[in-house]
Amino acid sequence: MIYKNKEGQVRLIWLLFMLVVPFLLAAYLLRYIPIRIQARILVEQGLLESTALSQARNLFLEDPIGASIIGIVQGLLWYVLVCFLIRSIEKQPCVLSSFGLTRNSKGLVLIMIGFILGLMMYFGYFAVNSIFDQSPIAWSPMKLGILPIILVSLDMLANGFGEETAFRAFWQRLLVDRHGLGLGIILASTSFVLLHLLIARLTVTALLAGILLACVFGILYAWTDSIFLVGAMHTTLNLAPRLLGPWPSDSSLLIVNGLVLIIVVLLYRRAGIIPQD
Repeated sequence: MIYKNKEGQVRLIWLLFMLVVPFLLAAYLLRYIPIRIQARILVEQGLLESTALSQARNLFLEDPIGASIIGIVQGLLWYVLVCFLIRSIEKQPCVLSSFGLTRNSKGLVLIMIGFILGLMMYFGYFAVNSIFDQSPIAWSPMKLGILPIILVSLDMLANGFGEETAFRAFWQRLLVDRHGLGLGIILASTSFVLLHLLIARLTVTALLAGILLACVFGILYAWTDSIFLVGAMHTTLNLAPRLLGPWPSDSSLLIVNGLVLIIVVLLYRRAGIIPQD
């Protein structure tokens, strides 16, 4: 069967399709519709159509406030899609644990640890880059007002936790159930990063660095069985470049992410979760 395998399960490729394609379509419409509406309003106010369209695009694609509001809604879409697939395909109730939002007293602690680890990795990129490029560490903080900073932070929070919910709590869980822990994490991490090619151009180095980082998230999620730690890390690593300045180089990302992955794997094995050979 094309849609289902021999065990009667919906094939994973279709599940990934049903997760990603509706999101991309909705994300496109979230920008296209407001831009067109705003452009029409500006045209009615007397602006040329080309000028009106340019200003509307700037408002919803470049302006921190407009772009962040759309980004927040976009991040929340992941929860809607995951809940729909769990209820319609898996025939299971959609509860907090479905999103990796387990109720326990360690949730706040995991979030704080995630923010700290994310910042350590961000600053680590600059430290490593300064060693190999022999250049001084330098940041270029963006000058934003209080409201834009709040909205940009909420945007990164919604998307950081939303993506981890979709690709760790849902997609990785399915892959691990069918292919085992190690292969499941690798497949989830690789597919997650490769899907970014649909919306951005990435170098080979950046792709490899992204896969290593996604594997770190995958292992930490399997370890904690909670989205709090990886969601906070993801949010921090999305937010820091927006507020403090972009990454120094793809090579520094590759080195730091690789070192962090080795450390996480060793700690994971030492904890006895991965059987020793």
